[in-house]
Amino acid sequence: MLGFTELLTASDAELVKIFYRITIDENEDFIVKINKAAAQLGLNHSQLVCALGFNRYIRDLSDIYSTLGFRSYKLLAYRSNELFSTDTYSQLGIDNILDIYSERLEDQQILETIKQLINPRLTNIEASIAKNEDASHIFSYRMEIQSIYSAGIVDKAFADQRLQLKNGRFRLISDEINSIVLAGFTPPSNLFFLDTLLPEEKKQLIEHNHISQDMIKNRLQNKNISEEERDLLESFL
Repeated sequence: MLGFTELLTASDAELVKIFYRITIDENEDFIVKINKAAAQLGLNHSQLVCALGFNRYIRDLSDIYSTLGFRSYKLLAYRSNELFSTDTYSQLGIDNILDIYSERLEDQQILETIKQLINPRLTNIEASIAKNEDASHIFSYRMEIQSIYSAGIVDKAFADQRLQLKNGRFRLISDEINSIVLAGFTPPSNLFFLDTLLPEEKKQLIEHNHISQDMIKNRLQNKNISEEERDLLESFL
């Protein structure tokens, strides 16, 4: 059996050795080929496709991806991007996702691809959480948000876009405000005085020791803040 990380990070020579042992009937359906190969490696369909699709050496190994039914690397990349964008911790666990984010450090093309996929991926995850309120998915989502900031995958423009979201609930459950601060994208004082942040997000900033007593007093001088925010801030004085 092979681990997801081993396949994702395998060298070209290691990939050849791995797939030399795989037996697949060329006449079988495309999906069946992938599923049978995945089973022989102890992986599922999405794990196999994404581990290969985000492996930086697979581009030049046409014999391997063609064995799985992909006529070109472009088709393999399209399929892995699709699975990565739409999976909500079903076939790709959070450990798999964090491995992909770590591996991106080794290849600029993979990094650029992931940057393009982040927004649709998070949109799908957030829709799933809103529908099912799965506690394990919320925990994984929190880990993923923290990872994309700490690994340097997203930039200030991404953070600014997230700050404009009308519903800050997902920023709140992931403690994204703290991740934005730690990434150095926006000073905590600037965030604290934003009217678009939820009161609970202001609380997170305070609890992470980003906000001084003087900042709290200054914010309280604003007569237009909500009663909820006012009550919360006064509790820290």
